[in-house]
Amino acid sequence: MYISFEAGRRARAILAWVLACMVGGLFLTAPLAVPMGAGYDGENVLASLVVLLMAIIYTLVLTAIPALVLVHLVRWFGWRRGIADVAVPAGILLAFSALITPTDGNQAGSWLPVLLSVVAGIAGFAYWHFAGRPRAPY
Repeated sequence: MYISFEAGRRARAILAWVLACMVGGLFLTAPLAVPMGAGYDGENVLASLVVLLMAIIYTLVLTAIPALVLVHLVRWFGWRRGIADVAVPAGILLAFSALITPTDGNQAGSWLPVLLSVVAGIAGFAYWHFAGRPRAPY
């Protein structure tokens, strides 16, 4: 069976995106899942796994189209991949979540954009590693 180079690259990119969403979901739900599973009760562990699975699915659904757009923007502008794969998702999520998070600066929600931005940066870094650390030219 012959798989073309381009098809292999696309498959690796898709697998890297799925794995990066899993890493992002893990980092996003870890503060919630650890206290739930602290008692090692079967129900608490199951609830932790359900929360993790829902976060991964949520991340996959919400990042599908933006990921495609960002890949094309990075290639079009010729940005360095390692930096772009971390900074672009983190910056976009920081700006977007800052716009939709209603806070007056004194609430705990004012840290939400920063937290989401850090998780996006971690997931972008994971994507870059899982994709084989690609560099320009593509």
